[in-house]
Amino acid sequence: MQEWWWRMRPTIRAILFPLICLQFARTLFFPNPFDVFVLFAMFLLYLGLLFGII
Repeated sequence: MQEWWWRMRPTIRAILFPLICLQFARTLFFPNPFDVFVLFAMFLLYLGLLFGII
């Protein structure tokens, strides 16, 4: 991978976690299929960054 990606991964992971929490709260109050899909996609992205797959 390129050097800038390795430097940005912790920053993206740190920003993504609060966004997942906010999206989860939004999905609890106003559930619709699009919000569930966005939450699932953000969760998969976070897991990919956490385990080093991405």
